[in-house]
Amino acid sequence: MPTTYETKTTTTTSSPSPTIGFHPEYLRTLPGILKVVEIVLALITFICACVVYWGSGQGWVEFVSMSAFLCTLIYLILHLINLISRFPGPQLLIEFIYYCVFSVLFLIAAIVAAAKASAHSSIGATAFFAFAATAVYAVDTFFQFRAWRSGQDGMATNTTTTTTTTSTTVEHGQVTY
Repeated sequence: MPTTYETKTTTTTSSPSPTIGFHPEYLRTLPGILKVVEIVLALITFICACVVYWGSGQGWVEFVSMSAFLCTLIYLILHLINLISRFPGPQLLIEFIYYCVFSVLFLIAAIVAAAKASAHSSIGATAFFAFAATAVYAVDTFFQFRAWRSGQDGMATNTTTTTTTTSTTVEHGQVTY
């Protein structure tokens, strides 16, 4: 009358995304390179706009360039330390909307600066760099849109464990499950 028990356990684990920490390899990706270029162009635009007082419109160009500089710098830092993937919500969609807004704001700032460009050469340089920033932000907007539409998400994959247990009992030559 012996009874035998057999237990089979299967464990499936999905690996999480890279941990929070400094990930310099992000700077070698296209989004990382675009963010660095955007930061540099926004800072140059701001510096060129501050060189000489040119009246109305100057404050707008300074506001757009400095706010874009700070927001893009924050996004770059969040991506470098992989903290962006830990935030709830559709981060690619949020970032796509951010780039859409700053593309339009930089275009308006570039047009404002171009309208006053004949007053001083630094205003012409401001317009040039604002148009360059508009182009880079538009390219980044395009790639953000493609990433969002393809279903890539910047979210971390949670670790899940599935355990399946099967017991087999053998009594008097009969098998019961």
